[in-house]
Amino acid sequence: MDRLACLRAGIEKHHEVLEIGAYFNPIAPRCEGYRVTTVDVFDTDVLRQKAAADPSLGPSAVGRIEHVDLIGSACDLADLTVARYGADKRFDWIVSSHNFEHLPDPIRFLRQCAAVLNPHGTLRMAIPDKRYCFDHYRQVSDVSEWLQAFHERRMKPTVYQMFRVLAHCSTARDRRHWVPTRQTLDVYRSWFGPDGHPPDAYLDTHCWAFTPESFELLLHDVQAFGLVPLKIGRISEPRGHEFFVDLCPAVANQPFSESEYFSRRESLLRRSLAPAPKRLRLSRKIIREAARMGRQVAALGSRPSRLA
Repeated sequence: MDRLACLRAGIEKHHEVLEIGAYFNPIAPRCEGYRVTTVDVFDTDVLRQKAAADPSLGPSAVGRIEHVDLIGSACDLADLTVARYGADKRFDWIVSSHNFEHLPDPIRFLRQCAAVLNPHGTLRMAIPDKRYCFDHYRQVSDVSEWLQAFHERRMKPTVYQMFRVLAHCSTARDRRHWVPTRQTLDVYRSWFGPDGHPPDAYLDTHCWAFTPESFELLLHDVQAFGLVPLKIGRISEPRGHEFFVDLCPAVANQPFSESEYFSRRESLLRRSLAPAPKRLRLSRKIIREAARMGRQVAALGSRPSRLA
């Protein structure tokens, strides 16, 4: 089964679908008959302008961008939905490809998804496996980081998250070897040195880094904390550079066993230390995003505050 078929599996044309950040590659496009509502931080015209100006995209990309229905952060998608359609609007599917790692507040996002999913609905996401992209040398994200972002009600990446990405960014020398970029000193001096100034504009970045095991551990914790009313339907093994996740609404008032929680947590912690499978298939998506990161780094120069 190819990638798009995996993402569409089970989604029927009569289902109500909410798609997040589709840009020029929608999973459930309106032009193919899907009943889709789209959400993005930019409106349709801005997205088309960005696509037309991106040298890594062909001219056909602009034509694949569909109308954006809800404009705002995916972390506010339930609020956006209520404001546009009323409090009773629900979706059978919420689909997202390579957006979750960019979100400043994952817990809030998951709670907002739960608020607008049907009782038997599904949140389906494609998420990059950090071992097979430019995050290769980063540590996986920790639940304490998610908690901090949630309690701060964080609306954008912190400067330290942006620095973490640039300090650990790597490029693929071949299908097995990643080479760290040599920019840590320049970025530090530009942002935190005596004459430095951290960027004050929104800089899109990978706020979080995951493997399938580390992601499952995070969900296991925030579910147990009572913060996210979603349960894991499936978390796939890596497929090339990414893995797929299905989350479904949890049944209210389910019995909770502390011993089962800790037993499962220990197993996930041990699995997270296992060596990565020795395989890698670079996708166009990862290559494009690596190129975008490279352009952002090149734009640092002596005036990082102009970054957007």
